[in-house]
Amino acid sequence: MNPLRTIPRAAFGAYVKAVRLPFDQAAKLLGGRDTEIALDHAEAGARDAAGAVLGDDELRQDAAQRRAAADQREEALELEAEAERKRKRAREQAAQRKRRAAETERKRKDLADRAAAEREEAIRAKERANRLQALDEQAEALEAQEDALAARDEAKRLKDAAGAIKERRTS
Repeated sequence: MNPLRTIPRAAFGAYVKAVRLPFDQAAKLLGGRDTEIALDHAEAGARDAAGAVLGDDELRQDAAQRRAAADQREEALELEAEAERKRKRAREQAAQRKRRAAETERKRKDLADRAAAEREEAIRAKERANRLQALDEQAEALEAQEDALAARDEAKRLKDAAGAIKERRTS
């Protein structure tokens, strides 16, 4: 390590930190990780350019490492964004499946309610038909009883009339 190269490297590092400080503060306030990564890329580029101008291979190597680290953070940020998109899509699909399941359940319940109502109506219709048949049978029985009573009354009247005629003939 050449001490003559260490001084410019340290001075450059301090200068970059001083220049970058307001940008870092703004990025933190705005909450932009993209901005921080862009600043890291810019710093790596500045360190690489300064290393090339100063002929400092360590500064250029440091720039390459910083650029690689910024690239990795950028890739991680993209992966996080993709993962969030997938989570959001999964939540939407789950919500859609839940809505479809609720709709299917509602339709199933409606069909079951309709079937139950139809069964109840069929039971009531059968009860009405049975009651009507019982009333018809009762009416027929009453009619047969009336006919029997009428026939008995007619037979009695005829018997009485025949007895009266017989008595008139014998008298």
